[in-house]
Amino acid sequence: MIRRILKKTAAVAVVSMMVCSMFTGCGKNGETKDTGVKTVRAGAMPYYLSVPLQVIKDEKLDQKYGYQLEIIDFPSGGPMAEALGAGEWDIGPIGAGGMIAIPNYNAKLIADVEYEMDGAWIFARSDSEIAKAGKNLTDYPELIGSADSIGGATILGTVGNISHYMAIDYVSKYGLSIDDVNFLNMETSNVYTAFVSGQGDLACMGSPSAGLKLMEEGYVLVGGLRQQGNPQQDSILVSEDFYKDNYDTCVNFMASWLEAAAKLNSDQEYEETMVTKFYTEHGRSDFSEKDVKDECGWNTYMDASNIKDKETGAWMQGLIQCYVEAGAMEENVLDALKQNTTADVVEDALKKLEK
Repeated sequence: MIRRILKKTAAVAVVSMMVCSMFTGCGKNGETKDTGVKTVRAGAMPYYLSVPLQVIKDEKLDQKYGYQLEIIDFPSGGPMAEALGAGEWDIGPIGAGGMIAIPNYNAKLIADVEYEMDGAWIFARSDSEIAKAGKNLTDYPELIGSADSIGGATILGTVGNISHYMAIDYVSKYGLSIDDVNFLNMETSNVYTAFVSGQGDLACMGSPSAGLKLMEEGYVLVGGLRQQGNPQQDSILVSEDFYKDNYDTCVNFMASWLEAAAKLNSDQEYEETMVTKFYTEHGRSDFSEKDVKDECGWNTYMDASNIKDKETGAWMQGLIQCYVEAGAMEENVLDALKQNTTADVVEDALKKLEK
């Protein structure tokens, strides 16, 4: 069932990608404009994982490292992954959509984005049987629910992104599979509205701002990636062609990204300013000053000082393993991830930063 949903979602994503390409004026892969400077088309979503791109722009780090940054916007990871396969962007941060781009389009995973992260949560209504079931798992003391109350429930989320993975992982903690529930697929930005209007029994929220609103409105946090023992780490992917044909530019982009991440990590007030600016300029209005402060307080980026502390791609490997165990993906997707995870770009970027 999940495979069919993923295929249908991919088809919709292609249409979304085509529309996006009409309005972004995307150039060709690695295009050098009249200035003679290489253009890097960075895929982005209007969430925390993409904020370093704002710093690169504002601080002119792209110019410092000899390229010109162009940001290509996407609403979620599914359309973004399909667009990478169609050659519409070169490099950038992505979440669960990476599991589509890596096996299907031979994308390279070159780095992880966050060092630690919270804010991807699952909510139930306070009067629901799920909320009333209480905490029943010794190994996951923050989770709420039971097999009886969750089985048959309708879960709102987006197939192929972090909310889908979160749902699969959550129900598995109670001995259930995604086939034991009804996962209602919708665009990420619509989950909050649908849930508060009465749809669904559970809402998987990948956006901390929307999740915080649900908390304030009395909904019950019953699960989440950190609460389920799998705190999120998004990844930086690069297309196969851009990696092969523009390796030095990949390194320059990564050096600028790590410098931007260090700036964000070192000054939370500056980070909050950049997060607010990026969200606003990329079409979001669903957050408050407090939301941004909370999100910046929970999360830390990988930068030159900590990027070697964790194995690159380990979180994505766990994500794909979850899908394999759920019967939604074949084992060879894991093999593709291992073959396409590489540390060489980061290693060379670190050398450049040391000079």
